[in-house]
Amino acid sequence: MAAKSPLLLALVLAALAPLAHAGAQSLEVLATARTNNRTESLTFRIPTHQARVSELRIRSGSLAVTLAGIEIEFADGTQHRALLQETLPPGHQSQPIPVDSRHPVSKVFVTKRPGLQAGETAIQLIGKVER
Repeated sequence: MAAKSPLLLALVLAALAPLAHAGAQSLEVLATARTNNRTESLTFRIPTHQARVSELRIRSGSLAVTLAGIEIEFADGTQHRALLQETLPPGHQSQPIPVDSRHPVSKVFVTKRPGLQAGETAIQLIGKVER
């Protein structure tokens, strides 16, 4: 029976792998900002071919980041603001921020708390692009 267990586990993992990969593929890097950890705000400009998104997320780089808020500017000039009270360990992404994909996004402004650890890091804006 012990010999069947690893085989069964391998089969289950092989069956689930495409599902996990498909979910990860749907998020795209929209923009990257190289920043000093003391910086309090970041601006991301969204390429027009990626402007229609249904959700946004922030991914931290090599340093932890504490998010305070986000302002989404749409192509028609309207804006949406939301508070973000989330600390991301290095290499982690934020909870999804829903966006109405009928309105193309032109810019995203992120406010964060200055970090305690000095240094530079890259922060990415990722999103689920609707085509």
